Amino acid sequence: MFLKKIQDLFSKEDIPFAVVGGYAVAIHGVARGTFDLDIITQLDEENLLRIEAALQSINYKSTIPISAKELANNLEHYKMVKHLVAWNFVNLARQRESLDILITEDIRDCAIFQAQTDFGKLPVISIEDLIRIKSKTQRSQDVEDVIALRKIQEKQGNSEK
Repeated sequence: MFLKKIQDLFSKEDIPFAVVGGYAVAIHGVARGTFDLDIITQLDEENLLRIEAALQSINYKSTIPISAKELANNLEHYKMVKHLVAWNFVNLARQRESLDILITEDIRDCAIFQAQTDFGKLPVISIEDLIRIKSKTQRSQDVEDVIALRKIQEKQGNSEK
């Protein structure tokens, strides 16, 4: 499974990450299909270089012509001027395996929990931070996700009373 491959690789290379996006929405309890994997990580040069090397070692290539060093040194420019949201990598042998590394959020600024999955513990963004991130966009899927996640929050709040 694609997610497990990334989890194992990042764990082996000691790369901090957390799942966001559609996978995180599903882990929080909303039925949701997705093909790509969205993650957050530490947005510093050393970490981005480690990610780039790790992904290249398993035949993943950036879909945009930006190196880790260039991204780290010009992060604000890419976000503010180029409106780049994610640094995307794809498996050259299996193009459906697509990884988006969000560059608009740093893992150090988010609450993360360890979700129990069929293949062990997986770091996942909190429902509050997931709602905050998805609320920033106007994408229809993100709007639907926020509505569904807020319903989950309400149910959780009611069950705690």
